[in-house]
Amino acid sequence: MSAFWITLNFVLLLLAFYLILYLYQRIKVLQKTRSEQNVQESEQLLAEHIQAVRHENEQFLEAVRELFTNVSTETREAGQDQSDKPIVTAPKTSNGAKKSGTTKEKTFEAVLNNVGKDQGLGSKKQTGSEPEHEWMPPIDSIQDHIEESPYVQAMKLKEEGKSITEIAKKMKRGKGEIELLLRMHGKN
Repeated sequence: MSAFWITLNFVLLLLAFYLILYLYQRIKVLQKTRSEQNVQESEQLLAEHIQAVRHENEQFLEAVRELFTNVSTETREAGQDQSDKPIVTAPKTSNGAKKSGTTKEKTFEAVLNNVGKDQGLGSKKQTGSEPEHEWMPPIDSIQDHIEESPYVQAMKLKEEGKSITEIAKKMKRGKGEIELLLRMHGKN
């Protein structure tokens, strides 16, 4: 009878190992297909994002072109002489045609500089060495604020003959903190 139970136990163990191997292989296949699906989904999301950015860039370029044409027509209508200024137009790009990045950058900078001139942004009087497009902030409105360290403040007050309690009240700090500051530098 024990031989029967041993044989049954051995058959059940073989069946368990077979099922474990089968499930392991099945899990590997599912992981592989899921990883392939994740790669495909991420590629699709990236392609959609690139397409959206390309669309936004085209809208931006169109808005700049429209702004430039509006400004140039307004200045012509106002009777300003445009004969000495070169007319710079933004390049029209198509998806199939690629132009060099430096040409686009120079043209875009030229458009922005031209728009700034036409709108009166560069109305500052020119000097011989100063470029037209450089803006300088008003220097009179800049004020520097120098804050002393707590140690320097405490030292000044101590030299004025104030007590530690008065120094702590004036600096809005604790008495122990002021004592520590002064002790660290040997002035107590």
